[in-house]
Amino acid sequence: MPNIRASFGELIQAGALEIGDGYRAKNSELNGNGLPFMRAGNLTASGWNWEDLERFRSDLTSALAPKLSHAGDVVITTKGNSVGRSGYVNSKAPQFVYSPHLSFWRAKQRDRLAPRFLRYWAMSPEFLDQLKALGHGTDMAPYLSLTDQRRLRVSLPRIEAQETIGELLGALDDKIAVNDRIAECSLTLADAHFNLAVEGVPIGPETFDSIAQVGGGGTPSTKVPEYWDGNITWTTPSDVTALGAPYLFDTSRRITSAGLENCASPLYPAGSIFMTSRATIGAFAIPQVPMAANQGFIVVVTPDKELTTWLFHEMRDRVDEMRRLANGSTFLELSRKNFKAMGVRLSTSTALKEFARKAIPLHQLAAAVTAESATLIKLRDTLLPELMSGRLRVKDVEKVVEEAI
Repeated sequence: MPNIRASFGELIQAGALEIGDGYRAKNSELNGNGLPFMRAGNLTASGWNWEDLERFRSDLTSALAPKLSHAGDVVITTKGNSVGRSGYVNSKAPQFVYSPHLSFWRAKQRDRLAPRFLRYWAMSPEFLDQLKALGHGTDMAPYLSLTDQRRLRVSLPRIEAQETIGELLGALDDKIAVNDRIAECSLTLADAHFNLAVEGVPIGPETFDSIAQVGGGGTPSTKVPEYWDGNITWTTPSDVTALGAPYLFDTSRRITSAGLENCASPLYPAGSIFMTSRATIGAFAIPQVPMAANQGFIVVVTPDKELTTWLFHEMRDRVDEMRRLANGSTFLELSRKNFKAMGVRLSTSTALKEFARKAIPLHQLAAAVTAESATLIKLRDTLLPELMSGRLRVKDVEKVVEEAI
């Protein structure tokens, strides 16, 4: 049976789909202990960010009912540079209130429209191409209105195929989510070991400069094409701030050997500590392959893996202090001079080795599952348009997904 192509408006009229936007909250309605308020900024490329959500007053719960999340909702950001970013409300997510710059798509007739299929359709070329055509600006910001959304047209295979496509791609995302939790728990446990190891240890006479090599980065001239699109990974802060866990395997841009020679950055070894030092201060990455960096980083290198592991946690634990040392009129920047002069807490050699014995395997586990997730994301993003378009048959993909997870 060929796919049926229908507009969102037609699906809404048939009762198969509901769409809506969020609640326009007043300041007086917030700062309570009721339902959380999910803003568009909390829907990130890696999923929902549940930290520091504002909450409504508990007496408003009944009034907020039409704007509450439901399990199976597909969620789209509708304004700003992130317009079209999508998310999914799974059955384990706590209920929350949508903000105005979020829209939800809710399957009402699940014998006709599978929620998880709709979730992956929101990532497909068929949707993204229409999004580009529909986009228009308000105050210079891209905006996707509910009227625009009603004009979207979706190709729907039979419901059994929808459900299987959702299950296959969902299985990959479920495995990615498990890996994310493993990485997060491993890093949290390593932090806990460090907090115990550093307890009562004062800042001594040693500084970052006296016990490590402290460097920075640079950018080859963008006017020289021969410097770019080579095979040398070259890191920018956006590569690091987008990470879910601080392990960097690849970068969005690469430079050539000539670019490296004409750049203020050396090629740093795998296992170095990269810390953003401009605007966003204190985002971290441990490159898993040799990498160069742009000028937005402070880079710490030691020949000793045990010391590097200790300094990584020491730096993470003192980000607030580093931010207080930053200055600048356009954006805050932590200078290498100020960073180098910071005193370091160093435990005894025995305690440092004992900490490393516990922490290094945790980092290795977190890096391994993060690498696996990167592979699964590439597989999902490769399969998604092929399945949605029908160029790949579902039965041909089942074994591939089964072997991957």
